[in-house]
Amino acid sequence: MFQLEYKFSIMSTMIDNLKPTFDYLETNLMRLVLEMAEKMQEESISLNKSGKYHRATSAQIKIFDTLRGEKRSISSLSRKLGISRQATHKTVHQLVDLGLLKLEKLKNSRDKIVLYTDEGKRARLVGAKNLIKIEKKIIQDLGKEDYLNLKRILLKHHKLHETKDKMLS
Repeated sequence: MFQLEYKFSIMSTMIDNLKPTFDYLETNLMRLVLEMAEKMQEESISLNKSGKYHRATSAQIKIFDTLRGEKRSISSLSRKLGISRQATHKTVHQLVDLGLLKLEKLKNSRDKIVLYTDEGKRARLVGAKNLIKIEKKIIQDLGKEDYLNLKRILLKHHKLHETKDKMLS
């Protein structure tokens, strides 16, 4: 009981006081969000390993996630992922060889647009089903109300910055 009260005491202190302490470093928002995202990604990879796309690498999954159903150039993917154009090119070509993506040349440009094939679209739906399984586990952990609140808050923040990013482009 004492340990539980102690943890809640630390957590409420961290929520109330944004001061650079070692306790703060353990409970800062970036760390919490990144840890949750990493756990979700690990679970997603684990679920993928048991299905048709079990050979997908983390890099390939990141390319798929970054595309988000949109057309993007290899250069744009590289910038978004923060990796070299060569590394992106290599991973995209692996996905092309698997029949999940295709490339189209841009007019007047050396760059190519990355598009999903029909098989790639089916793979995205498998990924969506896996994400639903993961989110259902989170609902079990947090409760539906807290899950919905967390999602609302993150969507609000995402939309705010998405709008700002578009204005700066």
